[in-house]
Amino acid sequence: MKNQLIFFWRCIFGPKLYQTYPSAIPSAIPSASRNDQQPAHIYMKNTAETLSDNVFFALKLSIGILKVTWPLCLIYCYRKGLLTYENGIMTLRIVGCIAIISAYFMVLRGIGRFVNPSYKIFIEEFYKVKHGSTKEARQHFLSKFDFSLSHWKPDYVVESSFIRKLPMISTTKSDLINRTESTLLERIFHYPSLLLGYVCVNVFGRRLMFPGSLQLLRQMMERPLLDGRTTLIVRNRAKRYVLRTADGNNIDTVFIDRRDSNQTHNGQTLVVTCEGNAGFYEMGCMSTPIEAGYSVLGWNRPGFGESSGHPGTISEINSIDAVMRYAIEELHFLVDDIVIFAWSIGGYSACWTAVNYQDIRGLVLDAVFDDVLPLAQRQMPAVTSKFVEKTVRYYLDLNNVQLLKLYNGPFYLIRRTQDEILSLIPGRIETNRGNELLFAILHYRYPYIYNDDQTLTLLRRYICSNNIQKIALFEQYCSNHRELQLRTDEYRMENPVASYPSKFGENFSLLERQRFAIYFIDQHLVDFDSQHCTPLPQTYFHIPIQSV
Repeated sequence: MKNQLIFFWRCIFGPKLYQTYPSAIPSAIPSASRNDQQPAHIYMKNTAETLSDNVFFALKLSIGILKVTWPLCLIYCYRKGLLTYENGIMTLRIVGCIAIISAYFMVLRGIGRFVNPSYKIFIEEFYKVKHGSTKEARQHFLSKFDFSLSHWKPDYVVESSFIRKLPMISTTKSDLINRTESTLLERIFHYPSLLLGYVCVNVFGRRLMFPGSLQLLRQMMERPLLDGRTTLIVRNRAKRYVLRTADGNNIDTVFIDRRDSNQTHNGQTLVVTCEGNAGFYEMGCMSTPIEAGYSVLGWNRPGFGESSGHPGTISEINSIDAVMRYAIEELHFLVDDIVIFAWSIGGYSACWTAVNYQDIRGLVLDAVFDDVLPLAQRQMPAVTSKFVEKTVRYYLDLNNVQLLKLYNGPFYLIRRTQDEILSLIPGRIETNRGNELLFAILHYRYPYIYNDDQTLTLLRRYICSNNIQKIALFEQYCSNHRELQLRTDEYRMENPVASYPSKFGENFSLLERQRFAIYFIDQHLVDFDSQHCTPLPQTYFHIPIQSV
């Protein structure tokens, strides 16, 4: 009897089970299905558990909406005179009723799980493996069951003493104040505006910038995420790990090891992927390096998928720092065998990693912007421009340009020519914010090449041209590109350690500078004729090469 009560208690508070992975088949994922058209490996809930989960989802969704709208609700109640003692008592009664209903459905869910044979098998094995098991036993369990990781002990922990803190990199506080607070009234309201900005960021700003963390979106994408994990675990033999960051979040990661594979020569290189603001490793940019035959380490940022916490600048850099530490200390990759591959907003964590791990093999940026501020201001009324700038700079300062200037290694940018997200004017390639990233970095790295108006005009003309125009300009200025390659090789032999700004081109003529201006763009820019969310074909992915 006692054992049955303990087992029932575990069913009440145990993790949610999603699926039991099908047996690994090299060629494909099994397609067997039940009468309800669901694949046989998907966990079949009974009515009691389904009803309880729906109630808890509705409750979480309501709480999420309340978190976003509470300032408006508070103002409305104040203006209507509803903030009274009697209404406070009524609110407490409602909260008490909700707590009782929640407890009832928790017990009902426990009953549903208790009588479900599939869940009983899972929960028995779960508690056997949870405490005191070997790494091999934990991995075997994770390769067999897909479940909520909220109850899972981390495989790797970064001590809190290693927490990363982010300085303001875009500008100094005095310059920001001078630019955003030009009047006496604006300076008087400096701290109130910062408080308002903090509220806006935490109420809706962060959710708009990282929509993948929204509970409703995660619920809608549950099945594609399950299918993606099944593909990774079964077909690609991936291993799943949970990493505890220095700031206390648990990060869900997946690792595909191809170092001992006979089918590829790229397995000794590890590609660490950084997803977009609605991307997950289950269905994001991981597929590109996987198809190219590399070892790959993917992760979901805080608040995404099974990772805990909330997305933001500090949690972002502490997460990628934990991923890099794990790759180096536990997976035993050398730093110079690691390539960082980022898509969209993932460029921020990728650029931060490149700055703090300078010896990485390279940085690949796909559809990455220069600075989030212009994109944020585009979405808001012009009258709020100064307020948006101050709020972004203090709380969500995703400035990739300033970070990338501190990186001395090789990189290249993949630009989507039909990008509707990064272009300030959709369909106009000259308004793509990736252009500004390339302008700023090339001008910073090679000041003696891009040091006059004619060359800078040529730079902008070449970057903003269509494919036919670019080919014509390249043939005009770089027809003998082998000669240009030899000259850069000679400079690199004389200066084996890359450091920027570079003195390359210090004594060049105007024509020579213009030739290298085009050549360097061609080395750092790859155009992909697609929109923002189209999966990147593996042919566009390669290891970056250091120029000079």
